[in-house]
Amino acid sequence: MPKNKKLNIILASSSPRRQQMLKLIDVPFEIVVSHYEENNEMKSRPSKIVMAHAKGKVADVISRAKGGVIVGADTLVYKDRVIYGKPKNMADAHRMLKELQGKTHYVYTALAIFDTNKNKWIVDYLRTKVSMRKLTKKEISRYFELINPLDKAGSYAIQEAGSIIVDKIEGCYYNVLGFPMAKLDEMLREIGYSLFNAK
Repeated sequence: MPKNKKLNIILASSSPRRQQMLKLIDVPFEIVVSHYEENNEMKSRPSKIVMAHAKGKVADVISRAKGGVIVGADTLVYKDRVIYGKPKNMADAHRMLKELQGKTHYVYTALAIFDTNKNKWIVDYLRTKVSMRKLTKKEISRYFELINPLDKAGSYAIQEAGSIIVDKIEGCYYNVLGFPMAKLDEMLREIGYSLFNAK
């Protein structure tokens, strides 16, 4: 494999979690917020939907990017043929978590990469199985006092206060966070970059 090239990431996301994860590994990046609107009513498999959303986010910022590797991501929750994106309001958040509590669901996160220098796309996804504890209405309300569910697929987060509601997972923890970094590095290596050689 040829020597990795210097990586200039353009993050097509306003997600503070994704920004923080890049900062934690000291990867330089700039943000160009995508205005792509997600549509979870699409009649397709969850893997196809989440990849379409991730690619759509990246495609929306290509014309505004000054060059580099544009990275976009999208996450959704899937259970019993029902897709759970971000809740519309607090009532919707309560409905979602009530349906997910005490059961097992799947979290899909897709990553889309566009190399502006090579005009090359790479799009892929990961799936993680998540089992959630049984929760009462009071416990759900208390959990929502600890986190903001409105910007989270399925109305919950696995990190921080999520530690008291998630029983176990099978698969990548960072996939549930919404940004599987090992998968991102694996995809970047396909086009000659690496998170280990970002500076």
